[in-house]
Amino acid sequence: MEITLRPTTKQDEAWQILQDKTTTDFLFGGGAGGGKSWLGCEWLIANCLSFPETRYFIARKTLKNLKKTTLRTFFKVAKFHGLKAGVHYVYTEQSSTITFIHTGSVIDLLEVKYNPSDPTYEDLGSSEYTAGWLEEAQEIDFGAYDTLRTRIGRQSNSEYGILGKLYITCNPSKNWLYITFYKPWKEGTLPANYRFVQSLIDDNPKNEPGYKAQLLGIRDNARKQRLLEGKWEYDEEGVMLDFDAITDLFTNTIIESPKKYLIVDAARFGGDRISYTFWSGLHCYKTVLKSMQGTDKTEEDIRNFAIQEQIPYSQILVDEDGIGGGIVDHLKGIKGFTANHRPFENPVTKEVENFENLKTQCAYLLADNVNGHFIKVSNLDEVQKQGLIEELEQIRSRDADKDGKMKIVPKEDVKKNIGRSPDHADCFIMRMFFELQKPVSFIPAPTTGLVRPFPGMPG
Repeated sequence: MEITLRPTTKQDEAWQILQDKTTTDFLFGGGAGGGKSWLGCEWLIANCLSFPETRYFIARKTLKNLKKTTLRTFFKVAKFHGLKAGVHYVYTEQSSTITFIHTGSVIDLLEVKYNPSDPTYEDLGSSEYTAGWLEEAQEIDFGAYDTLRTRIGRQSNSEYGILGKLYITCNPSKNWLYITFYKPWKEGTLPANYRFVQSLIDDNPKNEPGYKAQLLGIRDNARKQRLLEGKWEYDEEGVMLDFDAITDLFTNTIIESPKKYLIVDAARFGGDRISYTFWSGLHCYKTVLKSMQGTDKTEEDIRNFAIQEQIPYSQILVDEDGIGGGIVDHLKGIKGFTANHRPFENPVTKEVENFENLKTQCAYLLADNVNGHFIKVSNLDEVQKQGLIEELEQIRSRDADKDGKMKIVPKEDVKKNIGRSPDHADCFIMRMFFELQKPVSFIPAPTTGLVRPFPGMPG
């Protein structure tokens, strides 16, 4: 059978990219109501009808949301083009697959939610697909994208002369999408095999009446900027670390220091990751991430790392909340970090500053150092970089409109936002413990206006 497309101007532009022989990674969207999901369904249906025995995927963070939204759109698109369930295709709930009866082509519905026990998405590693679609990609971890893009182009592509393509739809988000697609597109440096097309609600005259009025009625300013205006540099409440400054961490040039530190965020079997960050002054020159090990192995790691890297015990800091307290007790001489400890006294004013606790004080000083480009990070692979960026971006102030102590968004809320514990970023916050204790010059800090240690001094 044949299907007849009636695309909008932007959808037609996107369709041409989906058919070309050069683009491998294509981001379409950047706002609500641009017709990106409808086009994705038409693309997969056309491919399944045209190329027998091919295989595709639609991936979203949770299968539940994929079935509640994208799958329903698929049924609408299929009906619009005259396809009938049981005649042209079969949807199998149990296996989450759509099989086209006459061609044998299949679409898999995938959940790609981050799982701490499978951080590299090994569960996806054996799958082979002709092409695929990441839906609402702003919710998806970079690791899922990085893994799935290696699984396409491996199912009958040579037979039909099809280029393996990854179709990506999203709303603006300051994460790997911004770094990988939007910023290079804006600067004119996007690789030749990557494309980005922005499509907003006014580019799609086929929207339901009243949909734009709903977007206009959004009260949250950042959300309105993202969904209605398609703005990638949207204003967010409580942001402390400039996003570009975070991404500059991996290219900064700083004053090096020979004084070395080891910062450890500890965890038990099945819990959060164990993060070890190694520092030469404010240069994080090495990171080791582990999981699924007992405190005895973590203690052994610390002893071995101290010898290998020649780091004195007095310059080793372990998160003392929870199980970390036992590690501090067993390794005499290392220091413990207690998040809810009272803030340190300001050496200039001799007064305790107006922070909720020690972790908040350290987070604000970290913000000053990151925004001032005084920290450098080396030797992370791309997945680790994106993970750290995402975690650091979650360090935000809260209750800024209220009188009282300065606060940051609690760790439990961050876990809900990104689907994992921000253990790597916590090591960066904890690193400021030593900066607050060393005798250096003091100036008013840009983040708070308080008189605090001058950020970026070597030591």
